[in-house]
Amino acid sequence: MDFTVGLARCPGTCGEWVQGARRGVPFLVDCPIDRFSEARVALNLHTNSWDIPLHKTKALQVLGLLKANLGLPTLGGKVDFLQQLPEGKGMASSTADITAVAAATLIALGEDPAPERLAHFALQIEPSDSVMFPGITEIEHVQGHNQRVLGSAVPALFLALDWGGTIDTRVFNARPGLAEHYRRNELEIEKAYRLACEGIEQGDLEKLATAGTISAQCNLEVNHKSFFKPFLTWVKQTGGLGVVTAHSGTLLAGVFPQNGFSASEVRKNLQFEAQQRFTPAYLDLFNSHPGGIVASNPSLATFFSRPRRSKALDHA
Repeated sequence: MDFTVGLARCPGTCGEWVQGARRGVPFLVDCPIDRFSEARVALNLHTNSWDIPLHKTKALQVLGLLKANLGLPTLGGKVDFLQQLPEGKGMASSTADITAVAAATLIALGEDPAPERLAHFALQIEPSDSVMFPGITEIEHVQGHNQRVLGSAVPALFLALDWGGTIDTRVFNARPGLAEHYRRNELEIEKAYRLACEGIEQGDLEKLATAGTISAQCNLEVNHKSFFKPFLTWVKQTGGLGVVTAHSGTLLAGVFPQNGFSASEVRKNLQFEAQQRFTPAYLDLFNSHPGGIVASNPSLATFFSRPRRSKALDHA
């Protein structure tokens, strides 16, 4: 098997439902959406050179980690991205890239791209979301010691806005004063976390959106978003339930129930009014996603999708 191909797709996120710290340990609860990083990796075991887009430096890093971890004398080839996420916005673009490339490479080599394994590689590179796991997952995104699937994704529609700029995840998580910010807000974040767990357990989007709003309000201390208050007011006036934010990014999204906002005309009107009122540089509508990767090896006709857990939806 000197030449082989792997394909893998990993969802991005619409920020995080909750992010903060528990007893000083940073953690987050991810918010997977139907936008993806999808990678095709064509391996050549006779070379150490990679043909990969120059700006995908973190994806290149994970290939080096894989080579060392698997004890391969050589590992090279070509990486193509068939789908990509906006970068620096808080949509887990780096985590999704790293995960998609690692999963595609592993399955091309006949290895199991288990989410725990993928998370281990991602966390060696930077603080990472938990989008490689099915369902909505809590993860200690900096230290990486623990992760836990909280349950199935709750159906939701997200109206996401961004007013420009980018934030580097590693720089944000290394900033002075972040630990003190987390300490000061631990009680509020614990309240948000419990509401989120109840919302996931009960399939109650209103509780989940309330949790997202509490966490987003705490985050304003270290990641100010000037349109936050008027946007939240408008979201609730138009039938939304709250907001979710990219805690280490620039994205802010209204949370809406899918029922009542399923018609294309209703969605177009929602987007139009948001564009007119808030003049964002970027605006899009996302749906919630069950989370987890899908990977395949066309050359071996093999397919991988993380099987159903007790509280996770199929995501193939």
